Amino acid sequence: MSLSRYAPHQIRARYQRALNTLPIPAATAHTIDPERMTILGETTIAGRQIAFGTHTDAPRLWVTLNDTEPDLIGYMTGLITGEPDLWICNPKHQTWTLEDDNTLKLKQAATRVWFDCQRDCDG
Repeated sequence: MSLSRYAPHQIRARYQRALNTLPIPAATAHTIDPERMTILGETTIAGRQIAFGTHTDAPRLWVTLNDTEPDLIGYMTGLITGEPDLWICNPKHQTWTLEDDNTLKLKQAATRVWFDCQRDCDG
């Protein structure tokens, strides 16, 4: 038993922070064609070229790998509230997103792209 009366609360808080860093598997039947995506921003994470964009048929912030040809990773939600979540649509990329802090870097880059576009478009 812990000597701190706040130990259970601290453990739950740490556990919740750890869960928030994980990507979420998305069981979606509808994904987009990454080649038809409107690119809003790009970055490099762990030596891989990443593009963020939108698609008129599915209005979300989509995330793709753009190393050789666009390959869909998934999409981001929660950007407006400042608590982004990465939803993985392509399971073959889940291992890469879990390596090191790639998920955190994707979330940070997506947030930057989102607010930069919002600033540039809304003025």
